[in-house]
Amino acid sequence: MNADEIREIIKLVDYPDYRFEVVELAGEIYLQGRYLEPDIITKELEWQRTRKWRLSQHMVKSELVQTALLCVLTSAEHRVREHFLYRGQRVFGPHFDVDALHELCSAKRLDYRKQHAE
Repeated sequence: MNADEIREIIKLVDYPDYRFEVVELAGEIYLQGRYLEPDIITKELEWQRTRKWRLSQHMVKSELVQTALLCVLTSAEHRVREHFLYRGQRVFGPHFDVDALHELCSAKRLDYRKQHAE
């Protein structure tokens, strides 16, 4: 499938308040969703974009449509993580630096249930 064929299929996909775009970058084809939502920091209404999903020219229609579904599902989880607060902080936020998370793990800052004798 080429980019134009992919675009024709993606036109048939609909999810409330999302727009899907098929973009070509450096010889690769990507799917990206976007939606209007206030920025979590500035509170200004802005276009938010999902990650880019790399598409293969060898995909069949079902794989392409399922990739659009995965785009929406992943975006929904991202949004939940941005808006879920514990003590006023986004403790499960999607934007933490992976090396900072590694340091937290290395420090053994874990919360385990104590073992009960049975």
